Amino acid sequence: MLLALALAGCTEYGFTDSRWTDVFQQDRANEVDLLVVIDNSCSMVEEQDNLARNFDALLQQFVEAEVSWQIGVTTTDVEEERFRGRLQGGDDEIVLRGPSGEIDRVEYTREWGFERGHSLFLRGQRTTAQDNDTADNWCRSTTPYGIGHYGTPGAPNPQCDGTPIAPVQPGSDAGPRAPLQGDLAIAEIMAMSNSDDRLCEWLELASTTDDTLLLEGVEMSDRGRNHVVLPAYTLAPHDRVVIGRSLEDNCGTPVDIAFAEGFTLNDDIRTIDDTMPDAEELFAEAVSQGTIGSGIELGFEASRLVFEPPYYVYENQAWLRDEAKLAILYVSDEDDLSPLPVDGYLDYFSQLKGLRGYRDPQMLTVSAVVGTDRPSSEDAPSCISDNGLGFYGERYLAAANRTGGLTDSICAEDFAPIVSRLGLTLAGLQLEFGLSRTPRPGTLEVSVYENESNDSLIGELEEGSDYTYDPEANAVIFTVEQAPAASTWIVVRYEILPNGAVYVDPAAPGGPDDPGDLP
Repeated sequence: MLLALALAGCTEYGFTDSRWTDVFQQDRANEVDLLVVIDNSCSMVEEQDNLARNFDALLQQFVEAEVSWQIGVTTTDVEEERFRGRLQGGDDEIVLRGPSGEIDRVEYTREWGFERGHSLFLRGQRTTAQDNDTADNWCRSTTPYGIGHYGTPGAPNPQCDGTPIAPVQPGSDAGPRAPLQGDLAIAEIMAMSNSDDRLCEWLELASTTDDTLLLEGVEMSDRGRNHVVLPAYTLAPHDRVVIGRSLEDNCGTPVDIAFAEGFTLNDDIRTIDDTMPDAEELFAEAVSQGTIGSGIELGFEASRLVFEPPYYVYENQAWLRDEAKLAILYVSDEDDLSPLPVDGYLDYFSQLKGLRGYRDPQMLTVSAVVGTDRPSSEDAPSCISDNGLGFYGERYLAAANRTGGLTDSICAEDFAPIVSRLGLTLAGLQLEFGLSRTPRPGTLEVSVYENESNDSLIGELEEGSDYTYDPEANAVIFTVEQAPAASTWIVVRYEILPNGAVYVDPAAPGGPDDPGDLP
């Protein structure tokens, strides 16, 4: 058994050939609750997109480590009521623009009452561009279509009591032409489908004019990362066009124009977890909070309010689990301006985990994507990128350092490396395994086993390609890509370096593998 080897350790072959065996198990965290605090001030749209685009790397680490996880997103804005203390995910806007400017827009909130599997539609005969600005003109559909869904995609909307409305008859047609303001109305929205949103969410545009419209070049966007351009499509007078995610695998929706990318609709899901097939997209929607938030970024205070009444009880579904590790990730191009000292907030977050929060330092981890380089002067930026400036995040960095969290620059072109490392760290997987003795150079033998049995060997690892040895740390080091899987056993066998001897890299000058002056 591997454990027997670990306990025996010491000399396997006598005093002249001293051998040692270290045995480690790759551990994992069973439950992780991750709160992402995203800066939603005016300079953060590219950084939000960068995080959303790369977050699948973190989820993949959770999946491979078999971690039960859930994620919530809030912002650094504590001034506006729609953001203060609330997990985000319920609000969105849809903006239509044509060659002559804006055609129509809808800004909906979680208070509009979206329900899974039911579209919201404009009251029949109320489909002008002005009618859709208020929630009072929208109704929850009860007309079935497809499998388990309700709505009237591509058909005239009924009255809110379900009474059908006769189609509007066209008059004199002066088209085809590009749509002007008021010619198209966003008339029906399925933001919360009863299946996978990556395939089944949709919206409907209704023509309000007697003219045939050419939709080619019309842009559809929001204040976040969504932006698509409609292809060549001819819309008959007073007809409707359904825009969705898929032309075929779409829950039975008659989609006319499909966008697999660049088009998502936020819904009222405020906690994303490992049971959701479209978790990556839900996170992308939640983290794309736009740039209308306060320029006074109070990340620590914002995250504290998430756990305070009334928000925690009524708004945030009391999502923190008792046994789960709490992790907080701050993403901001400015430092924190919250009123309490950093230690005050760290004490508060530790108290959320009860006695375990104090006894087990791994129960709380703070990480930060901020300006990481101390500037030459107080007003100078920490870093400069194509996306703008990042200022030194001194308070965020202090919190990360005190909790053993990760840090990276907000100016990084790609957030994938830190996101992947964060996923690995939160999943509880180790990359560094310290040895109990100093090995003789060139004698390391590293093996990975599926379980404690000697018969469960997965493979023998090769130094350089599968791992590295760090003499200063006296540790076997893995990269993120090399990390042994959760629950596997790592066995390191080696000859012990005699007392007083100094480790010399075999390939270093003067080492046993140094080719010297050989041709």
